[in-house]
Amino acid sequence: QFPICAGIMTGLFMLFEAMGLSWGSGQYAALYVGMPCGISSTMIVVKLLAEHAEMDTAPGRLTVGILIFQDIWAIVVLAIQPDLANPQVLGLLKTFAMIAMLIIIALAYAKFVMPAVFVLASKSIELMLIIALAWCFFMCCLATLPFIGLSMELASLISGVALATFPYSAEFNGKIKYIRDFFITLFFVGLGMQIPVPDFA
Repeated sequence: QFPICAGIMTGLFMLFEAMGLSWGSGQYAALYVGMPCGISSTMIVVKLLAEHAEMDTAPGRLTVGILIFQDIWAIVVLAIQPDLANPQVLGLLKTFAMIAMLIIIALAYAKFVMPAVFVLASKSIELMLIIALAWCFFMCCLATLPFIGLSMELASLISGVALATFPYSAEFNGKIKYIRDFFITLFFVGLGMQIPVPDFA
């Protein structure tokens, strides 16, 4: 689904660019504008499904399944994007190896370490929330080490997937709901402010 949608949108933006509409500097401007249009925002869609109590319905589960596959494609895109202008096979293999290592570490912690920590902290939801946030920051710091060299966005995605496997995820969502909505607003406002104003050359 994502490759087809991203290809169609990128083709449309390249057509507009050929007609004289500029999307920014660089030869990959149309690609960078088209690819986000081929993917949905997982946090917004899941938020809407939860608000309408449709997470456990058949359409809701199908939607979440599609979003999971889109997140997997997002991991691939984030891995390729830094070397998009000059892709190197060895560099890409190293990046994917580091991603696999980070996923293994996250799943190992989620299976053997974090359950015991959460059981000890289960008497206080606030303490569990702090531990969950510390886990996300730990994964981000681990990913940005020089010998790993992955992005914080990729690490946060992997750590969020690992946290979603815990039975306490509903409590986490309830506690961070308002903070999440606030930062979602800031994220999209900041994202919109970075979009260049289209102009006809």
